[in-house]
Amino acid sequence: MIFIASCGKNAETITAGDAQEASSASQDSETFVVNTDESSTTWRGFKFFHDATKPEVGHFGTIKIKDGILTAKDGVLESGKIVSDQTTLVSDDLADDPEGKGKLEGHLKSPDFLNVDQFPNATFEISKVTPLTDGDYNTEISGNLDFRGVPKNITFKANVKMDGEKLIIQSEEFTINRQDFGVNFAPKNDSVIKDEVVLQLDIKADRQA
Repeated sequence: MIFIASCGKNAETITAGDAQEASSASQDSETFVVNTDESSTTWRGFKFFHDATKPEVGHFGTIKIKDGILTAKDGVLESGKIVSDQTTLVSDDLADDPEGKGKLEGHLKSPDFLNVDQFPNATFEISKVTPLTDGDYNTEISGNLDFRGVPKNITFKANVKMDGEKLIIQSEEFTINRQDFGVNFAPKNDSVIKDEVVLQLDIKADRQA
């Protein structure tokens, strides 16, 4: 969902495979509608320089969720699809530099990166959900990430829980390779944009009446 310049310093890059058949809801499952005001995707990206005396430069920000539907049975996630609005990308780290913020966001939305005029949305559709009993996360989620018209299946860990009438998904920070989705831009100067992009999903969905 959602994707940007580059980066990835902590998490191992996810292997992106061929798209898989989407998972389906069981007969007794409940439907949850994603609350777009309370949900978002965060991103982090970095570049470095051939001149080793120059420090690495990083940016981070958010992308809004446009809509989404999830299903769960007894509080256990089963299926779902989430759509992000790529035109809403913002660079939060440049909040105090309006000119630089505008330039960076404009470039990231251009055909060099997100190409929002042609691909205003990105989608993630769940293909498999696996409960986890060890570690910091209780669920492994696989799904088809369709970004810039390129669908790839990725897998990441998350904590999934019920909180009253809400179904909440809070993912780990996970890293994708931008070139897996056709983002091959390379600057013509002394900088190098990293291929790795760090993403994190924070999804809150309301039980459908």
